[in-house]
Amino acid sequence: MKTKKGIISIVLLLAIVLPAYAFGCGSGNNYRTSTGVVTKDEAQQMTQNYLASIDGARFKPGDIQLDGRTYLVDVVDESGKSVVKMNIDMLTGDMKPVF
Repeated sequence: MKTKKGIISIVLLLAIVLPAYAFGCGSGNNYRTSTGVVTKDEAQQMTQNYLASIDGARFKPGDIQLDGRTYLVDVVDESGKSVVKMNIDMLTGDMKPVF
């Protein structure tokens, strides 16, 4: 009887956790305004929107390079010095920093 309750508890836990995980992971981002394949201009705008949401006008997107199916966006500071690079997936619009 204890085994049955344990199995039911695990199944209920998975039924609650898995949908939340699926919706939370890989669900895109809030910095994109359109659908379809991300263009170079959209990659720049997405980076600007992201940077504005975290730091205002201190950082801005610099050079953008196409690397396979991703854009590699150089983020620069006020003096033009490279701070970090952002990787933007062309198909999903997901953004990730590259350290």
